Amino acid sequence: MSGIVLETARLRLRSLHDDDLAELVALIGNWEVARWVSSVPYPYSEADGREWIALVRHDHATGRPRRFGIALRDTDRVIGGVGLDGDTGTETDETALGYWLGQPYWGNGYGREAVAAIIDYEFLTLGIETIRAYTDPRNAASQKVLLHCGLRKVGEIELSKPTRHGARRAPLFRISRPGR
Repeated sequence: MSGIVLETARLRLRSLHDDDLAELVALIGNWEVARWVSSVPYPYSEADGREWIALVRHDHATGRPRRFGIALRDTDRVIGGVGLDGDTGTETDETALGYWLGQPYWGNGYGREAVAAIIDYEFLTLGIETIRAYTDPRNAASQKVLLHCGLRKVGEIELSKPTRHGARRAPLFRISRPGR
């Protein structure tokens, strides 16, 4: 498998391969997941999955990827995705963090582990100064993950398009590289 692999105690953030397609489509195609991720098509098709796999592979071919599949370290089974290409919510040049986990993997701390790893990678490897993220206002679990990983709620933003729940404003979180 080509590309950078980031490993944590329980996870492997890596590129994707064709064998990940069925699991990817099943996990992100679940409404309980997709309802929180407005930037992902719903229903999510195999064509959508192939497109994302190709995008991640191309990204890893650059040697400085910004998108990763999240896999369990012991089985290498894909359980989600994380990247620095998230929807910013508004017009900005700031790097936006986005992530999702398949519903069977919620509540195990995997989101915190993946987000912490991508933040470290962003600051230490890519030299990015500031990261932003926003969530659907009703997604308290995701807000807890961001806060746990050091992002601070800095206000709200007016969204360029509403969330799947119809919200036009969302809580905005931000973290700066240590020493800034």
